[in-house]
Amino acid sequence: MTAPQSSGRVLIVEDDPYNGPFAQELLQGAGFIPELVVSAEEGMELLQRNHDYLPDVILLDVNLPGMDGMELVAKLKAHQVFQYIPVILFTVHDSLEHKIAGLNAGGDDYLIKPCAPDELIARINAMLRIRRLYDSLRHERQINRELTRALDGTERLSNLLGRSPQMRSIAELILDIGTSDSHVLIQGESGTGKEVLARALHEESNRKGGPFVVINCAAYSETLLHSELFGHEKGAFTGAIRKKPGRFEQADGGTIFLDEIGEISQPTQVVLLRVIQERTFERVGGEETLRTNARIIAATNRDLKKAMGQGLFREDLYWRLNVISFNLPPLRDRKEDIPQLVANFVDRFNAKLGKDVRGFTTEAMGIFFRHHWPGNIRELENVVERSMVLAKEEYIQEHDLPPELREDGESGLTDHEIANLERIERNHVRAILERCAWNKYKAAKIMGISRSTLYSKIRKHGLRTAG
Repeated sequence: MTAPQSSGRVLIVEDDPYNGPFAQELLQGAGFIPELVVSAEEGMELLQRNHDYLPDVILLDVNLPGMDGMELVAKLKAHQVFQYIPVILFTVHDSLEHKIAGLNAGGDDYLIKPCAPDELIARINAMLRIRRLYDSLRHERQINRELTRALDGTERLSNLLGRSPQMRSIAELILDIGTSDSHVLIQGESGTGKEVLARALHEESNRKGGPFVVINCAAYSETLLHSELFGHEKGAFTGAIRKKPGRFEQADGGTIFLDEIGEISQPTQVVLLRVIQERTFERVGGEETLRTNARIIAATNRDLKKAMGQGLFREDLYWRLNVISFNLPPLRDRKEDIPQLVANFVDRFNAKLGKDVRGFTTEAMGIFFRHHWPGNIRELENVVERSMVLAKEEYIQEHDLPPELREDGESGLTDHEIANLERIERNHVRAILERCAWNKYKAAKIMGISRSTLYSKIRKHGLRTAG
């Protein structure tokens, strides 16, 4: 007797009092796991009732009482899950017409009763190979879909945050923790884009449908910060004329972004630690204990480890917040991100100012690369906006830039540096276009720029399809 490649589940739908039990015993002896039912209705009920039971092959008699085999196989092949289970039809009718009818109904193979035991097992093994091949292909397709989503997500985030190796690593980490609810600590100099990163973390998380609530902890006194974070009851203090929910209530089910977390006082740190540990708090002047399901993303430009050493920041709070950490590098250490960031700002301010600026000249971009950017991305954003307000041409010239930038960039970039800048942008635009099969709408969306800006870059670099 032919031995099976490996055990598999076989559902036998057969009302014949001899053939059904015989097939069940035969398959069990050959190492399969057979299940016998005597009607199509019973077989369908078993499949629908027991979600843990999913056979690898179905052995189905055509002539059954009530619903016949042809009707059942048609129902199976129309089902979202059951359609992928191979079905072997078997019948006493040895005619081409019956075989064609069975295969047209959705059967994957056809056997004539009675059949030799070796032939039955060989046919089931063949169906098992088909099933395993399908499962393997489905798994590969799922992996490919996940990889494609990851690549698209990394591309999208890189166009938002920057394309330097440091920022691409950050984009990949954002996607890696997308399903996590762990708290996050973002550290970096002022103006490096900590809130932008926090919003990206929220949008790529399972909480993206919930609120994203921002509070700058350095903007409030200790008393007012308590009220802003946790809310207050009417009459809790002078001026509290009504009950007010706090930011933790507003952020329930979403994300709360605590900017400048290093500036909060020791008493506030104690309260915040309790909120993290127990997820409970009380409004100022209130007795009711409230619960919160907000994820905390905190940010600071201070060295919190140094602050811990000085007794200014609680060590237990630091480790509660610093489950996942991001360190944003200053713009001066990732100047290759400048072209993409400038393109983002140009599109935003075109919409805001009602202008149609296409970008900056290579000479103007050269000055950007020479500048030290002590104010980081926030300074770059301000420079782009100021230049666009004053600009009178499609491309912003050197003379449109602030005097302090022009002074920094008097020596300009070398020809080699300018060529590298042009090459980086050209290769980036071409790679995205080719990946999108030159679908300019999709390419512009992935790059986070308008189509008009994309067309401008295509003309600027003389890009054409390979065909």
